[in-house]
Amino acid sequence: MPSFDLGSFVARAATLVDSSPPATKQETRRWLVEPFLETLGWTVRADSCLPDRVVDETHLEYVLAVESVPALFVAVESATESLDGTRANAIQSAMTWSGVDRAIYTNGRDYLLLAGSSELDYCALDLAELEANESVIATYSRAALGQQLGRHTRAHVARQLAVERPALTDEITDRLTDAVGQGEVYADEFASATDRFLEQLLVTFAEYESSRLNADGDTAADVSVQFSESAITDDSQSPPSGSVSSARSDSSDPEQDDGVAGGNAEPETPTDTNATDTDATVSDHATDHSDTDATETDSTAATDDGEYVVRFFNERGSIGAVGHSSAAGALVEAAEYLLERGLAGVEVPWAPDDAGKTVLNDAPVRADGSPMDDPTPLSRGLYLETAGDIDEQAARVEALTERAGLRAMVTGDWGPK
Repeated sequence: MPSFDLGSFVARAATLVDSSPPATKQETRRWLVEPFLETLGWTVRADSCLPDRVVDETHLEYVLAVESVPALFVAVESATESLDGTRANAIQSAMTWSGVDRAIYTNGRDYLLLAGSSELDYCALDLAELEANESVIATYSRAALGQQLGRHTRAHVARQLAVERPALTDEITDRLTDAVGQGEVYADEFASATDRFLEQLLVTFAEYESSRLNADGDTAADVSVQFSESAITDDSQSPPSGSVSSARSDSSDPEQDDGVAGGNAEPETPTDTNATDTDATVSDHATDHSDTDATETDSTAATDDGEYVVRFFNERGSIGAVGHSSAAGALVEAAEYLLERGLAGVEVPWAPDDAGKTVLNDAPVRADGSPMDDPTPLSRGLYLETAGDIDEQAARVEALTERAGLRAMVTGDWGPK
């Protein structure tokens, strides 16, 4: 375990908080948070400390890197403010999206320590409890995370892209605007296309589990942590006073203490997810829809032997993925996934636009009564048009996903999008 003088930091910080507590976030950062990070071996004035970065639309006061690879997220509130449950969940989303598997959320008095990316462990401690939980704190030190990162991998590239994405988008957009006559007219289009390109590049390099679904098919549970004196707040829940509690975020009962009251449980060190294993989980019938006509789907699969993956995102990041050995089969799987997540209320017959052909109906016909070219029955009594080339099928996936209020990214053998 790394050696550091946590006791001295706690004593100095406690004296400061009791006698003259910081009144602003900036003072909290300078007087409490930065000394804490330096105690853990991080150099906050070095180039390896990136201040005030945005990852997955989540603001982070510090992103700490090891050999240019982001290793630790740190989010800060003023010492006069409580930690916010909504922001804690946003930090979790940024971890999932980027693959960075350590984060600290603190106001200098209370510390929420998060570990993991697709599956989260956390520990909630107040200042007085830090020294007694040094084994937990040690896993967030520069020495421990430097050893954990080891050799550079593709997942490390994904971390860097996630952190640098806003700056890269701006820089590339500016270059494109300067390179084209009257380019400022097209600046918004350049920015949108650049951001999509970087998003796809990030997903390509990421080796973390792409689906955040748990064993019951639901999205990963939000962080629900309680400190004494309501140190962390959430509009949906009013924490009772009492001892600090911490538990795994996927606990079936968020109120249950899970035997780690007082924050004595050490967060597990997440296991690196192998990219091949991740792709294997979505490469052929990644979702199980028992009511779907298996014969129709299998006959589609027999026409191709590729890997067509569709990844789904909401405003907070990746939420799941489906895949198939053919583009048409992936289109069907995507439609089934979306019917369970926002598409079910669509009025049929439905077409991506007013002038387009019907692609979804309660009978294998178009709005004008003419038969669909290649209708495939879905589990909810609907029929999906699966005819067309790969580009048309990919466009249909994206249109259906947008109608469900989500975003889709097609990867694998779909080709560049």
